[in-house]
Amino acid sequence: MPRRDHYVGKEGTFLITRYFIVNITLAVLKMETSNKNSVILAIETATPVCSVALRKSDGRIVEKRIEGQGVHSERTFLFIKELFERAGITVSGLDAVLFSNGPGSYTGLRIGAAAVKGLLFGRDIEFFTYPTLLSFAAAVSVKGGAGTIHSVIDARREHLYWQSVESGGGIVGEPQIIELSELEKKITEGDTVIGTGWERLELDPQKKVTFIGSEGISAANLIHAFDDKTGKSYFVKEDPESFVPEYLTMSQINNSVIQG
Repeated sequence: MPRRDHYVGKEGTFLITRYFIVNITLAVLKMETSNKNSVILAIETATPVCSVALRKSDGRIVEKRIEGQGVHSERTFLFIKELFERAGITVSGLDAVLFSNGPGSYTGLRIGAAAVKGLLFGRDIEFFTYPTLLSFAAAVSVKGGAGTIHSVIDARREHLYWQSVESGGGIVGEPQIIELSELEKKITEGDTVIGTGWERLELDPQKKVTFIGSEGISAANLIHAFDDKTGKSYFVKEDPESFVPEYLTMSQINNSVIQG
């Protein structure tokens, strides 16, 4: 099971609970649903986290994960190869491939997309993309978190990529590029903020908010979302040869809603 570590206080200011979903190179995660036996490969490269997860035919999810600048080019392909070897399968043994489609790092998404295109070239294997910000929310929803889930990615300057999801996935907001000051107004008591860049938020010191950092970013989130009835509705079946990830840059800041 994922290891959880709890601590109180961010410089004595907030009550913060951080879930260390994966903090070792290889982790085995228990499926939240038990009736899924399809073999699925999931790839997450939209942030400094490089994560590849494989659900085997016995229902277990194994993941290879590392975080850092420039790690995607070296580790994405290696992680796929190592997971295949450990599971004793080849690409032909896959039932589907899932990809975290952005918004996020241009370099990371480009490398992840290249891995998908090379892996699936000439093969009849289903391929689905999923919004990166929604995948963060899956990490919270699978644990039954309360309140609104605010998924964020650092967009530099005074902005974050942001999308909100009500606990349980019932109401999903539009993904936006939002100013820090505007997001601060939207976060209320009992909410959860997950992703990168939230350290720059300045919230009411008395407001109890759950924060989950990059340790909550995992390719396994894609598999959990794929197994969820509501989450699965946001997946898009794509042609691996022609799909293009959501490459977003700061030049798009003035477009408040990310077109998806």
